[in-house]
Amino acid sequence: MTVQVPEELARLHRFVSWYEQPRWLPEAARDGNVCVWCASPADATAVEPAPSAGLPRRACMRCYAAQLAWYITWYDWHRHFSACTPCRQHQTCLVGHGRRLLHEKTMPPIDKRPVCLSCPAPLLGTELVAPVRWEGSEGFNLGYAHLRCLSRRPSVT
Repeated sequence: MTVQVPEELARLHRFVSWYEQPRWLPEAARDGNVCVWCASPADATAVEPAPSAGLPRRACMRCYAAQLAWYITWYDWHRHFSACTPCRQHQTCLVGHGRRLLHEKTMPPIDKRPVCLSCPAPLLGTELVAPVRWEGSEGFNLGYAHLRCLSRRPSVT
């Protein structure tokens, strides 16, 4: 993973806080007594997702670190993909594939299932895949697409 500067970590903290919070929180999570993701009791190491907007939400360090690792590895992979000629030309790239594998290791702890944004099929390890970001009806989204699906779509970045 890339070493992150404080400003970048602050930006990632906002992403995790805004986009990865469950839509429906139990009352104990809204009160800040349990983690918003796993419902374990909040302790002294709990992180406060920002902005709280008056809600004392808390996240345990294990869940927060897992969410942060997912974002960091996704951005590392996306940054490489955007600058790599073989990746952009839909060719096999060992560095890109390594970054994908590293990113995929962050998915089980946060229960993410990688699917293609274009054809909603699961992503297999043998397929060429790209990290993509797009604006949806509910805001900013990060995800994945098969390279074969991207070649059918006029513009996805």
